[in-house]
Amino acid sequence: MTPATRRRMPGLRASTMLLIGIFLILLTAALRLGAGLLLPIAIAALFTLLLDPPVRALRKLGLSTALGAALVVFGTLGVLVTGVTLLAGPAAEWVETAPKTLTQVQTKLRRMLRPLRETAQRVDQATQSVTPGAPPTVQIKAPGLLQRLSGSTTTIAATVLTVMFLTYFLLATLPVFRKKLADLIGTRAGARSVEEVLAEIEVQMSRYMLLNTLTSVGVGLATWGFLAVVGLPNSLLWGVTACLLNFIPYAGALVTTALVGVAALVSFDSTGTVLLLMGGCVVINLLEGNLVTPHLMGKHLPLNPVAIFLSLLYWGWVWGPAGTLLAVPITVMLQVIFSRIERLKPLAVLLDS
Repeated sequence: MTPATRRRMPGLRASTMLLIGIFLILLTAALRLGAGLLLPIAIAALFTLLLDPPVRALRKLGLSTALGAALVVFGTLGVLVTGVTLLAGPAAEWVETAPKTLTQVQTKLRRMLRPLRETAQRVDQATQSVTPGAPPTVQIKAPGLLQRLSGSTTTIAATVLTVMFLTYFLLATLPVFRKKLADLIGTRAGARSVEEVLAEIEVQMSRYMLLNTLTSVGVGLATWGFLAVVGLPNSLLWGVTACLLNFIPYAGALVTTALVGVAALVSFDSTGTVLLLMGGCVVINLLEGNLVTPHLMGKHLPLNPVAIFLSLLYWGWVWGPAGTLLAVPITVMLQVIFSRIERLKPLAVLLDS
């Protein structure tokens, strides 16, 4: 290697890193700006990977791909609608009484935190005495909870319909799409490599979602049973909420504990009972996160905790709450793809557990 070549190497590496940085910035901007279009596609792609195994099983029994996809998609939708219908009454009642509930919670919290509030008032009075004549502040009342929910109902319904039909079409045409992708590559080796990547992604995703579903259902049942024993009203609703939120690593447990704490403050006057309910939720999630999930998943999830946490931050910032649900599945897919590309294997090693 000549001295001139050695001098050019750092410049090439710096330029490559600069191009990668620019690409990532532009990609992030595109993901944020195109969330309305890309998010339903990402959700439908995830459901396609999860529902493809039962569709293939039905195809082996003699059903056509289109019919099997219809049975799986609309059967799954029927189960979800049934569950939502059973919980619609308690959920609607809770939402309707939300303003009154928040007022009661605020009153009880003020009583519990009275010493801290008095200290804060003294500090505030001292501050006002230092800066007299401060201009008055104007507060703009935000829209109410029901108004915000009503405004987003149409958007949610449109997204659900888009995801449902897009999932069906993807499942019905997935074998044809794989064949066309193989024909597009041209070589048998390339087509076999793509098929292996898709198969590995499907296996990893199905395994992760199955184990995550089992642990989430366990958390939901344990939460429901514990809250019912203590006597918290609508314990089934909070158990289902704990199950759904458990799909979001780390943050789901915190939100569940906070919601149970709010419900407990409204239902009980005893501070000890409130702390007992919140502490029980914390214990359930600690047992699940530190004993059950590591034992079940073990080496099955090819991600380390740092990668999962950073993925939650990134996709939550890009796509909001839906991004936090998709963060781990998307990162699993990226890890599988990176591990198959020679130049990207260092990134796969960083993500690997």
